[in-house]
Amino acid sequence: MSKRFLILVIALLALSFSGGVLAQDESVIVIGWEQEPDVLEPLSNSTFSGLLNDFYARYAWDWDTDYNVYPILVEEIPTVENGLVVTDDAGNTVVTYKIKPDLLWSDGEPITADDFLLGHRIYSDTSTGTISRANYPDAVASVEKVDDHTVVQTFNGPFPDYISDSVYVRPYPAHIWEPLLEANGTLDGLPYFTRAEGAVGYGPYKLESWVPGESITFVKNEFWKGESPAIDRVILRIITETAQLRNALETGEIDLAFNYPDDLEASYAAIPNVTTWNTRSVYDDALWFNVRPEGTQHPAIKDANVRKAIVHAIDRVTNTAAIVGEGINLPLAYDSFRWQPEGLEPIEYNVEIANQLLDEAGWVDSNGNGTRDKDGVELILRFFTTSRQSRVDYQLAIQANLQEVGIALQLFQVPGPSVLFASLTNRGILAAGDFDLALYTNSNDPISPNISPSNLGTAGIPTPENPGGSNYSGVSIPRLDELIDLIEVNTDPVSRLEQKHEAVQLLVDEVYWAGLLPRVTRFALNTERFDASTFQANGTLASNWFQTVELWKPAS
Repeated sequence: MSKRFLILVIALLALSFSGGVLAQDESVIVIGWEQEPDVLEPLSNSTFSGLLNDFYARYAWDWDTDYNVYPILVEEIPTVENGLVVTDDAGNTVVTYKIKPDLLWSDGEPITADDFLLGHRIYSDTSTGTISRANYPDAVASVEKVDDHTVVQTFNGPFPDYISDSVYVRPYPAHIWEPLLEANGTLDGLPYFTRAEGAVGYGPYKLESWVPGESITFVKNEFWKGESPAIDRVILRIITETAQLRNALETGEIDLAFNYPDDLEASYAAIPNVTTWNTRSVYDDALWFNVRPEGTQHPAIKDANVRKAIVHAIDRVTNTAAIVGEGINLPLAYDSFRWQPEGLEPIEYNVEIANQLLDEAGWVDSNGNGTRDKDGVELILRFFTTSRQSRVDYQLAIQANLQEVGIALQLFQVPGPSVLFASLTNRGILAAGDFDLALYTNSNDPISPNISPSNLGTAGIPTPENPGGSNYSGVSIPRLDELIDLIEVNTDPVSRLEQKHEAVQLLVDEVYWAGLLPRVTRFALNTERFDASTFQANGTLASNWFQTVELWKPAS
């Protein structure tokens, strides 16, 4: 046991004697957390904020590893068959939520229909905060309270994805948030969200503290109705440096590491008394282009043929193999493999084609300095990513590839949540469109073929009037906008899939995105202290990797 970990345990033991329970009986797990959340959900859409919900703030339902939905706060999943989903006389989909009785928030207050009504207000009223609302405001007409444990949600027309996570009613603690909204007019900037002061939720744990730059701590929630956790306290230790995270597991400062780069798998597996495993992911690391019709990006990037030339110039197969190992298939499209049409082919590595496309676009090296130019503008691009080592390595590989065809790159590595992915209100690089190229990942949706207009629709491009938009690349294709609307309301699964395939092909042809490597979510656990067999039913969506945390058990 390391000195640092020993000090931590002693401090916890000293603090946790209460109610006649000996501190020595308390079990603690420390998890390495590679990105500190910017703020709590729903003000943040970052992965490392969303993952906190698995511990303290679960929603109406969730999906298992095979994408089957199961209830949490409701008695059953609404379906046509059980009568909780109907079509009204106007052709609108109407969904009834039967809330489980006797559920309590982590402060002991009842969970009622009023909390679901507040969820509707949060997602339908843009004045409540800078929130990525996806298609909720357009899709949902109303949410009405029938009684304390029943609400009815009515959509604007037919809506096949009534259980999709972008449109179902998410309950929030009205007894806490309503006074905050009344006093401040918005949730933005409040300590509740920026530092979890007084945070309330429904989960196996409750959020006890957030020490900026150091840790987030959860303790068992006595009001949780599910299986009582065998581990009393969960500490998320903020460790942003890749090598330090691995070393912390080896020295015993943490018990669980996750989401580490593929190329470190062998290094983690070599640690004594550590077991590793991985789960399917909804993430692909990719190169994103700034294709906004109106923007401050380099003029060359607005040309689809230049973007295609850039992809042709990058030896993605060799680069990926060098960084994460052989045998990795390139992602073909941003959308989940479940929705991709047959026949998609990756843009091949071909320097000759890249040079030809650049020449035809008028970008040539007129002054002989090795960098192409046009109309007096040098082809020098701003390329952003996070500090994740595999991304930094890939940045350097791409820089070398593009230099061969006369394209120069300015490389930037910036903090993810607080700079790269921050909202437009907080001057985020992506939201503001202050980039030419970026290397990062965003989750795809394996549950539904629905396309979020906030992510890929013209209306989702962040602007001062729409600061919560998350279409950072600025994709704006009229036919795609039409397909987004059609897919949203199409209740015929066959024609709906055909529309989805057309949309995927349009996005592939736009060359706004180039897949670099598909990601699995990797985990490494200290098996001297914990039973690995109880940890491995991890979720495979963007924010439910710890959906079975209440089942974790210490080693016997």
